[in-house]
Amino acid sequence: MTDEEIKLFSHSSLICDNHLYNDGELTTDFSTIEYLMSIAPQFGDVFFSCKWTLQNQSCHNFFTPMLTEEGLCFTFNMLDKTELLRNNVFLHDENYMSHGMKADGWTLEDGYPKTTSKDTYPRRALSAGFSAGFFLLLTAYEQDLDYVCKGPVQGFKILLHNPAEIPRVGMQYFRAPLNQEVVVAVKPDMMTTSDGLRGYDPHRRNCFFPSERHLAYYQSYTQQNCQVECLANFTLERCGCVAYHMPHEEGTKICSSGSQVCMFDAQNELLSREVEAGISNVDTLTHERTTSDCDCLPACTSLVYNAETSQADFNWQKLFQGFRANFSEFPGVQFTRVTLFFKEQQFITSERNELFGQTDFLANCGGILGLFTGFSVLSLVEILYFLTLRLMCNVKMFGRRNWSGPVANGDIQHNE
Repeated sequence: MTDEEIKLFSHSSLICDNHLYNDGELTTDFSTIEYLMSIAPQFGDVFFSCKWTLQNQSCHNFFTPMLTEEGLCFTFNMLDKTELLRNNVFLHDENYMSHGMKADGWTLEDGYPKTTSKDTYPRRALSAGFSAGFFLLLTAYEQDLDYVCKGPVQGFKILLHNPAEIPRVGMQYFRAPLNQEVVVAVKPDMMTTSDGLRGYDPHRRNCFFPSERHLAYYQSYTQQNCQVECLANFTLERCGCVAYHMPHEEGTKICSSGSQVCMFDAQNELLSREVEAGISNVDTLTHERTTSDCDCLPACTSLVYNAETSQADFNWQKLFQGFRANFSEFPGVQFTRVTLFFKEQQFITSERNELFGQTDFLANCGGILGLFTGFSVLSLVEILYFLTLRLMCNVKMFGRRNWSGPVANGDIQHNE
């Protein structure tokens, strides 16, 4: 291969398994990101059609391209970069991660304002069930498939995440294979935290409120945003550069293929240190905690989506024949149909709350004492009365020799 071909191969290897090629330069510049964006499947090569609530819509209105560890992905309903990232984050293109739609008062903690109309952003489903779902017809071309870069399994990787969170497709996803229809029933799982826990230490309640944990790159705190930022900082410290998809400031070097092993080792080292910190905190007999490098506790308000998937063969060829479509217009094409909808009309949230507070302790003490000794506040007042006021009155009235009261024969002696 020529030097130019080796250089381009080195750039391409960044989105492949890290054992394929790691002999290139240690660092690179933003031309690598531009090259990866140029060789990735373009928007029109991926999306054939979209339906929102059974109405045909332009897919361009729904999806925004962004780089992840898996290469170029398209995200739906994520916040614009101006509401997701801080101003110090450097982007290779001013239009990158920008769709121009502002969140109309939506926050992860409070949701939508009561005055928000149904047509808002982030978009919300009008109902549950198939008819209120999101329908995608995705395409891939045989000539674009690579069985070496990421292995022999082909298809699309889909990840569900909340709008204020950066997707990590390489960590958790479900697959939509080629020539298959995948139906996804989504069930939200939301955790909130009582305001009564704000006075507790975050590590005791095991979560951070938004005002308690500042992220350098992201405006909203979530556990995943924190982990992405921590990994970027740790990789920069160990390797002197960051991966092409990581947040960074202007002037930060981008890791090239020669730093693949270093980035992999840095990630494993960070994970090991996090596990060791967690193990050291298992000892509940001591109150001393070992703070991890990342200190990425869950957010006190968190939202995740559980997916139930089913799939079947998608005989799109028969469909094309039924419409008498010309196959030659799509040489090597393969289709995948994906349908997503909420499973139920409502969902139940969970809440962190105080299990046993000071009020509960005092109430239980009073209840236990009352049960076993007949104790009450009135009993306490009576005890104090007989030990103080009653005793002093008896001494004054009957003398010190008869401080307990009149003598048995009824004679009363008064002290002069």
